[in-house]
Amino acid sequence: MDGYFATEREGCPAAAAGQARREAEFQIFHRYVRPLAEVDDFELEACSIALATGESQNWAETGILGYSVLADLPQLRELQEETRRLDVRRLSAIESTLNRLNDLATPDILADIDEYLVKVFTPRRVGAELPSPSSLRRRLRERIQRIDSDLAPSQKKIKDRKKRKDAPFGTCRGCFYGQDDGDAGLSVSGDAATIGLMERYTEQVAREHKLSQDDALEAILTGRLRDTPKVVLYMFTSKTPGSSYYIPNFGWTDAEGTAAVEEMLESAATHVVDLDEAEQAETEAYAPTTAIRALVQARDGVCLWPGCNVKAENCQLDHRIPFDEGGKTTPSNLFSLCAHHHNLKTDRRVFYVPDPVTGEIVWLHADGTFHVAEPEGYLTGYLQPAHPRWKTTLEQRRQKRKDRAEFYHRCHSAVEQYENDWDYDTCMATIRAMEDRFGMTFEYPPRKEPEDTPQLLAALEEHLRDLELSPEDFYVRDYPLDHDFGDPEVPSYA
Repeated sequence: MDGYFATEREGCPAAAAGQARREAEFQIFHRYVRPLAEVDDFELEACSIALATGESQNWAETGILGYSVLADLPQLRELQEETRRLDVRRLSAIESTLNRLNDLATPDILADIDEYLVKVFTPRRVGAELPSPSSLRRRLRERIQRIDSDLAPSQKKIKDRKKRKDAPFGTCRGCFYGQDDGDAGLSVSGDAATIGLMERYTEQVAREHKLSQDDALEAILTGRLRDTPKVVLYMFTSKTPGSSYYIPNFGWTDAEGTAAVEEMLESAATHVVDLDEAEQAETEAYAPTTAIRALVQARDGVCLWPGCNVKAENCQLDHRIPFDEGGKTTPSNLFSLCAHHHNLKTDRRVFYVPDPVTGEIVWLHADGTFHVAEPEGYLTGYLQPAHPRWKTTLEQRRQKRKDRAEFYHRCHSAVEQYENDWDYDTCMATIRAMEDRFGMTFEYPPRKEPEDTPQLLAALEEHLRDLELSPEDFYVRDYPLDHDFGDPEVPSYA
């Protein structure tokens, strides 16, 4: 008798129901298994499926991405089309694990993995257990480790590392430390929204008391200032329900953070600005509206002079075509310039022209030379005709997941290597190279451990000589839990 999985047992109502469920998933997602399947707007596609099936948006996105991996695995795709053995959870496990290969996923490597997965999902005995998602992840990690060990760091160590650093949304961790050279420091970490609120609070105190941000922070923490200024935290989000929030300077919230932000908003006074409307908004006044200002700052990020990093919110909004010469107060005519570079432009010593396709700013000089600056605001890509706002294709979403998977696993491998050889500089160089390559920030860098330098060891030996002791004079003994140090019959030392 040919082998079959327990999920395919004939005459079993539960097995038949499970097969029907997998069949339903196949009918929903099978169009994404083809190599050239196109999804112009991934988020709307998933939203449409979620509404039609009554499932969550996350489930719909997982299904699309899970089935899309079959485009790279033709043998497994053929097996799935014939048997419907794999459900969304197992396909998602395959997709998420293979993502870490990223550019290493050559045709030869994918063909080898494809052949292997077909064997995994071909039963060799009657009533065999269908491989679980966790089993699939483990097996694929082992194969990936043979290809590049840096892509398969210890999962337990990753979990421990995250557990030590991660905390519930709204909490922070602070660490005060001293150094051998007499210097000292403070490190504070937390979620994007809470750290963002801290920054806004410090900036507001600094502004009200005409202090630098560093001096304001010192005054707050030492208790010299006990102000309670009104703090406004700016956040941006898509109109799609459940979308995460972008907090300037700190990035996007995760799923837990998004829920917590929404809970925070329920108990706070909020002012919602529609940036879709703001993009085309226009006012007859010289000063822009709050909505226009918010959009321009989110688009530009910093002063648009090449190499200037003054935050857009600390810049002036320049009318590219002067207001008194007919220039409109509208986003397409307003750009962020710090006071210094605004004066350069106002004095007509330079002029700039925005590229309507790329969003780049071309600065023209009197001697015929030019410089090009690129807006750094997170909205930039969404406001250009070639990149409609908030839209991501299936291909872009898959590539983003691959980049993220490779980035985090290589960074975690660098930390794991540091925990073995204590070479901090090499570890941080690897992490920084990954951050530069992928444009991401690694959240779990190691803390530098003090080194047993020759000077430190020499000082210790000199101290022991002063005490007329040697390392051999010390003996450590492990005592049982019930050891009675008061019993004269029981020696308390060796």
